[in-house]
Amino acid sequence: MSARREPTAPSRTRAVLAGALVLLTLLVVGTAALEAAHPQLDPSGNRVAGIPALALDDEPTCRRFVDETPIQDIRQRFLAQETLQRTDGGPTGPGRISSTQLFSCPSAYDGLTVRYVGEVVGELLPRRGGAWAQVNDDAYALQTGPLVGHRERAGFNTGMSVWLPDDLAARIEQPGRPALRGDVVLLEGTVHRADPRDGGGITLRATAMETLATPVTVEPPLHVLQVVVAVLLVQIAIGTSLWAYRRRKG
Repeated sequence: MSARREPTAPSRTRAVLAGALVLLTLLVVGTAALEAAHPQLDPSGNRVAGIPALALDDEPTCRRFVDETPIQDIRQRFLAQETLQRTDGGPTGPGRISSTQLFSCPSAYDGLTVRYVGEVVGELLPRRGGAWAQVNDDAYALQTGPLVGHRERAGFNTGMSVWLPDDLAARIEQPGRPALRGDVVLLEGTVHRADPRDGGGITLRATAMETLATPVTVEPPLHVLQVVVAVLLVQIAIGTSLWAYRRRKG
């Protein structure tokens, strides 16, 4: 009768690697399945009302010191649109720009008085006479709300640095966080292409502010299946630990 052959070191290694691969695959597939089954919120109610239309409906670019013509063209179109709004009985005040338009050609708006709409996010940074704020105007700020509890992905975060004088900064109730949409404000102020008080950055120095939407906390729905799976995994982990302990003691 032949003796039982003990597994060799290479075969034990292959078994361990195969087991680890199977476990990793199960974890990845299980995580993806749980994520797909997560209940989602309806973000349609997060759209901010009362936002004035942009003065320009495109996002023209320019190259400073290379060709000044686009800069002057954008500037003239912006000022002409503001004049048109006033003469046609439209909304009074300067035209509205987006952060994308500003960063596409900062020189065109340098020194102009503009309007800008966005969500105050992160932290207010108090300084003498006021505070710096990051104000985002992307889809998550103005349309769908924070990307928590829904999958309405709409590109990247976009925004700009805004200087708020003391009286305006004091009116900010709560900047936004991952599960909280902060104050959405309509700002009026002057664009600085190279603001010395911001290390030469592009800024908006606000002189007036209107709150369009107050802070809203987003409560993701309870994922019951995830709770059940978590409880089962905890029980399995405890049972495995007890089994390993008894085996070492036995």
